[in-house]
Amino acid sequence: MIPFAKLQGAGNGYVVVDGRGRDVDWSAFARRICDPHFGVGSDGLAVVTESALAPVGMRIVNSDGSESEMSGNGIRLFAKYVLDRGLSKLEGGVLRVETGGGIRSVEPRIEAGRVVSARVAMGEPVFSPAAIPVDPRVVGETGPVLDHPLEVAGTRVGITCLAIGNPHAVALLDEPVEDFPLAEAGDAVMRHPMFPNRVNFEVVNLSLIHISEPTRLRR
Repeated sequence: MIPFAKLQGAGNGYVVVDGRGRDVDWSAFARRICDPHFGVGSDGLAVVTESALAPVGMRIVNSDGSESEMSGNGIRLFAKYVLDRGLSKLEGGVLRVETGGGIRSVEPRIEAGRVVSARVAMGEPVFSPAAIPVDPRVVGETGPVLDHPLEVAGTRVGITCLAIGNPHAVALLDEPVEDFPLAEAGDAVMRHPMFPNRVNFEVVNLSLIHISEPTRLRR
């Protein structure tokens, strides 16, 4: 039996487990436990691991069993799980975590001994196609991919590609994001041949962006 917790932050849900000292096929485990019908339902699995580079390590496994380098919401929930259980300690007010995208620092807000919200230092974005990666043979260029025209799900968008611990393709919209067919276009972009390792796809309307306090984390 493997104890676990399911946590949610900003609408992103993760199952978190302490994987230290356990010999488990985490890909198969993620597919089973993240299943909405036969498991508990989750966007992915975050696994606590040992680390030689930081106080603690994290693996992110998607609900389909594939592995991701990083997740901004995932690492915040991971930090809550780790700190609430005393599995690691803060250094200078932050929790350093080794991820597949490098070491990231999480700054938690703690009330009554529990983490209630957290900020993540994601680092500088990288626009090098090789770091994302983007296949230059498909794109037809070797430099940064900025506002590249792409037609998906009957919709034409211009995407900018970057890596920030994990790969992203971002489309800037004039219309409200709610009017964009994200479910259909998102899957098509994620699986597009220009992204050999797949990609996270986001749509953004700059006029609608506002800054708020860190989203509270729930268990």
